[in-house]
Amino acid sequence: MDQSAKPTNATHPITALQHVKAATKFLILMAWLVVLLIPFLILEGLKIRASAKIVRLWHIGARKITGIKVEQIGEPCATLPLLLLGNHTSYLDIPVINSLFTVNFIAKSEVKSWPGIGFLARCCQTIFVERRAIKSHEQIKILREKILPDRRLVLFAEGTSTDGSIVLPFKSSLMEFVFDEKISAVCNVQPMTVLCLKDAETSSSPEPEHVLYPWFDDTTLAFHFWRFLATSGCTVKVHFSPSRPVTDFANRKELTQWAHAGVQNGYETILNKR
Repeated sequence: MDQSAKPTNATHPITALQHVKAATKFLILMAWLVVLLIPFLILEGLKIRASAKIVRLWHIGARKITGIKVEQIGEPCATLPLLLLGNHTSYLDIPVINSLFTVNFIAKSEVKSWPGIGFLARCCQTIFVERRAIKSHEQIKILREKILPDRRLVLFAEGTSTDGSIVLPFKSSLMEFVFDEKISAVCNVQPMTVLCLKDAETSSSPEPEHVLYPWFDDTTLAFHFWRFLATSGCTVKVHFSPSRPVTDFANRKELTQWAHAGVQNGYETILNKR
């Protein structure tokens, strides 16, 4: 969570009925976690990659339990390895993306210590990096082992989270590793835009949802998630722009500019501005 935008207006207090709804969803979600955790741990212990499919299955279930509906625009690149570069508004982006395909996320190292989220992130085989040292040989080696020969990685290239009203400039330093000789020779990159929209009943034209889905201000994680569970859910659109091989780009800044333009285009397409 980061304070990259001003807090939006507070929502209405949670009613007793909504608390019951949130509690019911939470208990079902925990039961779903327990059901899949045992086979996941067994496969992880045996170093069998099928565990990634269990992670995806859990996220599909979690998305349905919490009421998140996903609409996809465009297609993810079928050629692997693939680095997906996207915007970021919430921890809820994780089940949205992971329900579409098996994937590993690149996250800042402090996420590992976040209560609940850190545990789930480790189960999802998230790659934790010290962003100030992402260009180090040690971290490039780790990322190389994770993406090669045939995996998808997701990097939230803004380096922070927002309320969904804008796409912040991308940080080119985060993309240094993809120019490693062994990675760049075979890897493709693809811009991906994830945007939660306001309920169609309350908005005549597509508008970003700024309060219930994004997590970017001083709201605690526990309260934010409980408040979200108390709702009927939301609709999230995921837009995939055309992909290109890393070898098309001379350097990370050129790649950064192209990826940002692709995500911005996806943002405007989702909002029917193009």
